[in-house]
Amino acid sequence: MIAGRSLLALAAAVAATGALAAPAAAAPAQGTVVIVPGQYIGALPYQPMKAALERSGSRVEVLNLRGLDLRSDAAAIGAAVDRAKAGGGPVSLVGHSVGGLSARYYLKALGGAPKVTHYAAIGTAQYGSPAACSQSGTAREVCPGSDFLATLNSGVGAVGPTQYFSIRSAKEWADGRITGPQCRMTPVPSATGNGGFDHTVEPVDPRVIAQVQAAVAGRCEGVRADEAAGSIQAANTLYPAGRAASGG
Repeated sequence: MIAGRSLLALAAAVAATGALAAPAAAAPAQGTVVIVPGQYIGALPYQPMKAALERSGSRVEVLNLRGLDLRSDAAAIGAAVDRAKAGGGPVSLVGHSVGGLSARYYLKALGGAPKVTHYAAIGTAQYGSPAACSQSGTAREVCPGSDFLATLNSGVGAVGPTQYFSIRSAKEWADGRITGPQCRMTPVPSATGNGGFDHTVEPVDPRVIAQVQAAVAGRCEGVRADEAAGSIQAANTLYPAGRAASGG
């Protein structure tokens, strides 16, 4: 796991190769965007995304969550959404990696969907990641088949009036699908040649940031899908580009 300043250093090295080109200007958005970080990463790597969204006209709050207790994180997300609602305008949730799981748990299990206009998950293994099965405590909730994921994926995944978006690298280790209405943004070409490294640099990849800007403005730059409840199995969401091609 690469975190904080190390992630920014890796992104700078990738950018020097020309793989991370600057995004085109996005149409102005309104309201507040709440960004939920990935596990252990903290708030620092999301500052370029925050700045880009603010230039698009949104207020932005980046939460400083560790991603080790997703139910507790979901409650913290709810408090942030309530703060955002008090400021007026629509609220969008952007979750990276496990942040997409805790954000969706807030929408589904804690009744947050009526308060949130857009939900964008970046590189989120919506049905779990086998790597989490070796973790201890509540961090193990991301292991496929956990009670947490069973609750999250029971019935339709995309609940309420919220618009759901999935954003990922082409070599990401999970495809980010959920059941119900979802926009699946066109996968971003690999920046590093390795799905694990791509996953790490997603928060600072300008192409990913451009897709986040589109999502919070309600634009689907990909395909719209609407899979039936129960139609997605965890094993079928892993390594969409193939395990060898993804570097898994």
